[in-house]
Amino acid sequence: MSVISTPFQMRGATLIELMIALVLGLLLTLAIGNIFLGSRQSYAMVDGLSRLQENGRFALRRIARDIREADYMGCGSSLSSYAINNTLNNATDFRWNFSRGIEGFEATSSTAWSPTVDASISAPLGGRDIIVVRRVADTPTTVTAHPGGTPPGSANIQVAPGSDLKQFDIVMVSDCVSAAIFEITSANPGTSGSLAHNTGSVSQGPGNATQALGREYTNGGITKVSTIVYYIGTGTGGGPALFRAEGANPAQELVEGVEDMQILYGEDTDGDRDADRYVAANTVADWSDVISVRVSLLLHSLKDGLNDTPIAYTYNGATVTPTDRRLRQVFTATLNLRNRSL
Repeated sequence: MSVISTPFQMRGATLIELMIALVLGLLLTLAIGNIFLGSRQSYAMVDGLSRLQENGRFALRRIARDIREADYMGCGSSLSSYAINNTLNNATDFRWNFSRGIEGFEATSSTAWSPTVDASISAPLGGRDIIVVRRVADTPTTVTAHPGGTPPGSANIQVAPGSDLKQFDIVMVSDCVSAAIFEITSANPGTSGSLAHNTGSVSQGPGNATQALGREYTNGGITKVSTIVYYIGTGTGGGPALFRAEGANPAQELVEGVEDMQILYGEDTDGDRDADRYVAANTVADWSDVISVRVSLLLHSLKDGLNDTPIAYTYNGATVTPTDRRLRQVFTATLNLRNRSL
C-alpha cells in the first residue's frame, strides 16, 4: 500500500495557529473599539463645550442689550432729562413704576431676596440674583394730531394707520420737552390710527387713572415702554434656565443650562459718570446713581458625563465640587448704561 504525500502549502492550520489568530483578531477589535470610544468621547466633549460657549455668549449678549438701554426714554434720553406724567392706575406698582430705570434683587438665601421679590416674577430659583430694566422699546411713531381738550391731552392721539401699536399696549408719548405714559384702550389702534386712553376697567393691564396727559403732543413721538425682568427659573427640560419677562406677558425661556446669575451695580457717588464702587442690589444707596452693571453667569453643559470625574469650579468667590460630570464655564461682562454714562 502506497502513501500519498501532501505538499506543505496545502496542509491545514493547527489549533495553536487558530488560537493565535483569534487572539490577534480580538486585540485588533479591542484597539479599534477603544479608538472609536475615545473619538466619540472627544467629539462629545468638543460638541458640549461648543454648545456651552454658544449658550453663554448668547445669554450674555441678550442681557447686555437690554441693560445698556436701561432708563432710555426716547428723545429725552433718560428719566432725569424731563418730567414724565405716568397716568396709569397704580403707577408705583412694580410693573408700571417707570420712575426707576433699573433695579435688582439680591439673593440672600435659597428662598429669599433683598428687597423682597415682586409676586409677578414667576417661580425664580433661590440663590440667584434678579435684574430689572425699564425702557422704551421701539422706534417712535409720529403723532399726526392730538386735538386740544379739557383737561389738556384728554383727546385721542392720532397716528398714521398701519402702525404696530395694539390695544392694551403701555406706551409713552413725548415731544422731547415732556412725556406721558398711558395704556391704549381703543380696539384697533393699528388699523384706525386712533389711540384712545380712556379711564375705566380693562381686561389687560392696569388701565388709566386719568385721560389728562398734561399737554398736546402733535408732532411728537409715541413708543411702547416696558419693564423687563431677567431671572433663573426651571426650564422645560427640568434644569435651570435663563428667563426673560416683559411687562405683563408670560416669561420666555431663553437659554438652558444657565445655573447661576450674580450681579453687581456700579455706583457713581461723586457725579463724574464713572463707577466708584460695585455693590450688591441690597446695598445700592440710590438707583439713580447706578451707571454700570457687572453680570456673571455660570453655565453647565446640557449633557452629563463629559468629564471623567466631577470637576471643581470657582464661582462668586466659592469653590464647589459638583456631584455630576458636566462641563461648566463662567461668563462675565461689565456693561455701561449708555443713557447715564454719556
